[in-house]
Amino acid sequence: MAGHNDPFSDPEPTSPLWVILNPKSKDYVRARRAVLAGCETSGLPMPHIVTTTLDAAGGPQAREALAGGARTVIVGGGDGTVREVAGALAGSGVELGILPIGTANLFAHNLGLRTRVLRLAVRRALTPGGTPTDVAWASWRATDAAGAVAAPSREQPFLVMAGVGHDAATVDATDPKNKDRIGWLAYLTAGVARLRERPLDMRVSFDMTPARRIRTWTLIVANCGAIPAGVRVVATASPHDGVLDTLEVPLQSPTQWASVAAKGLLKHSREVGALRYGTARTVWAVPDHPTPLHLDGDVVGVVADLRVRIQAGALLVRQG
Repeated sequence: MAGHNDPFSDPEPTSPLWVILNPKSKDYVRARRAVLAGCETSGLPMPHIVTTTLDAAGGPQAREALAGGARTVIVGGGDGTVREVAGALAGSGVELGILPIGTANLFAHNLGLRTRVLRLAVRRALTPGGTPTDVAWASWRATDAAGAVAAPSREQPFLVMAGVGHDAATVDATDPKNKDRIGWLAYLTAGVARLRERPLDMRVSFDMTPARRIRTWTLIVANCGAIPAGVRVVATASPHDGVLDTLEVPLQSPTQWASVAAKGLLKHSREVGALRYGTARTVWAVPDHPTPLHLDGDVVGVVADLRVRIQAGALLVRQG
């Protein structure tokens, strides 16, 4: 069973409160202690604690929690762990508490839950009353080095944004050591080297409308719009509005990139004419050539196409 790899877990999953922790997080031990202390202080039953593994990154544990009658699930980890657990809980009515103890914690950042104070995060996670929050689902056809195209993947959840194009290639090129050392700024370092890459040609369709051809540095499909340091990649994106926000980036000159930087980093209000925004409930994109894809900053591979849909209000997230 998923919880048997944690020597501190209770022997039987009898608690209505399950806690799923990523043991690779540097704050794993502190988070576990903080949850136990929070339950004791609040007079709550002791939780059933399980940990993730390479082969079970949170989804199987969350499904086990549902089967065991959990009424609340708390997840501690980064965006990948949270995404796995959220996908399993979507539509279940079980409330989700989040302990943002990963590297970027972008979903928690967008919900106003990102904090260095574990006691505050635990208090929020233990406070009943989940807010309906949207979950996005993506499927794609992977390609191999020889160009062979696989069958469509099963749907995978994402909570912040998906990107097909040079932004995914940037994520893939990011040095893991830099990511561990300086967090999300490592992506910026890798991204600067790719700003002169030529835009990509692809076909896109929003809400099943006839496909149109675009040329873009990347296509971003966003459920949330912010990354740390106050940068809003897609200013209008909200995980509570029941729609996806899309961004096309057909930039070709350093001057255009300077305008984007001024808008995003310096918070200039003027529009950047080269950027194209939209909203949709479904998105379909077919690059002319196989292109990298990421979900919430995790590269899933090189793909021949991408399909995305929104599941409105599917996740009940505790926000304290």
